[in-house]
Amino acid sequence: MARRISLPRLTRRQRSARWQRERRQQAVIVTIFSAVLFFVLGLVSWAASDTYYQNNLKPAMRFDGRVVAMRDWTNERKYQLARFYVEFGVPPGYENDPQIAEQKASYDRSALNTLEEYAILDQQARADSIAVGPEVVEARYQDDFGQFRSRHILITFDTAATDKALDESNALAKATAIRDQLRQDPNNQDLWNQLAKDNSQDPGSAGSGGELGWVGKGQFVKPFEDAAKALAIGQISDPVKSDFGYHIIQVEERRGPAENDVVKRWIASGFTEADIKRHTEHDILRDEFTKRQQDRGVASPTAQVHIAQIQVATPRPVGCDFQSFTDQLKKVSDIGKALDAGTDFAAVAKQYSEDSATKDQGGDMGWIARGMLTDLSAEKELFNIDAGKLSQQHNGLTQTTWYKVIEKSDSRELDDTQKKTINDNAYTYWLNQQKKAHNVLRLIPGLEFE
Repeated sequence: MARRISLPRLTRRQRSARWQRERRQQAVIVTIFSAVLFFVLGLVSWAASDTYYQNNLKPAMRFDGRVVAMRDWTNERKYQLARFYVEFGVPPGYENDPQIAEQKASYDRSALNTLEEYAILDQQARADSIAVGPEVVEARYQDDFGQFRSRHILITFDTAATDKALDESNALAKATAIRDQLRQDPNNQDLWNQLAKDNSQDPGSAGSGGELGWVGKGQFVKPFEDAAKALAIGQISDPVKSDFGYHIIQVEERRGPAENDVVKRWIASGFTEADIKRHTEHDILRDEFTKRQQDRGVASPTAQVHIAQIQVATPRPVGCDFQSFTDQLKKVSDIGKALDAGTDFAAVAKQYSEDSATKDQGGDMGWIARGMLTDLSAEKELFNIDAGKLSQQHNGLTQTTWYKVIEKSDSRELDDTQKKTINDNAYTYWLNQQKKAHNVLRLIPGLEFE
């Protein structure tokens, strides 16, 4: 049997010293662990707060010194993409398909452009004391996103007819006779099927009783849409003339915005009806300021410049097609070198310009007045340089342009085409002026310029 060896007993002082030593060691361990824990938590908290700042609070744009936050841009981009998905048939779950990556990327800029425009519209509406009432917004919302289901019979014009007036008269008579037949029994499906099959020259609907399905605003030509909007359910229209011919129309059903696929996609994406109506309100303001600018009219006679242009697509690497990018970059360089060398502007335009409307005329655009070009920097330069001089190279997002001033006039009458161009450009021209006036600073990398 083994002999037990008794261990020495510690004195009270020794036990106390050991206990204190162990407590100190534990305290050191706890202190080190706590420091590491707080450091890690601080790092995580900082990363989270920085991520939140970058995604939400970081300025995307400054407007008159006021910050437009990144989250506003992100939401606007998401809003526009939801509509894109519906209009281009992208089903839920396929939003990140690489085949649509290039199209999606274009909405980065589009969303920022929209925020810039909305800031201008809001500021100008306040300055002009314009208030859009909720009832006006509601009516526009219903009009923009409500839908109708209709059918029609189309009698087309003969484009080869030598007597256009006679051909149109015959088409109207035929359409009128069909209208009279349908009005005797407007909802007779067999009658619609037979008349559409025998008479309609719309190949897409003639075989289905003229059925056109559910559509919304802007999906049909304006004369058709305006007529359909005014019809009661089941009513047979008078012949409605469009560029295609004469339509006999019946609206079968109407439904509100809640059934519209675009509205459904917005709601499914987390937007509310109020969000959609805020966009609708800005559509109303855009129409109001368009009308105001157009109502100002145009002054005639007015100062004008006779110009020529060379216009090519701005070099951009699209879809990893770097060869096309390199070729276009070389073309821009070759044009610059030719002009710097004194080569005749018209000859360079005929050789290089990609504008089919002016290329064969040596780039000649005719006479322009203020408001016909929406590039304000180009307009300013052209009205300030002497006849015979070349402009600088003007680089836009999609086009690169050079101009030559051929001659100038301090007072020249505007023709109807010029007046129409100024009228059509009125809103964009005004908007570009406002952008310069309000000190807009775009801060998202890659989107600094329009």
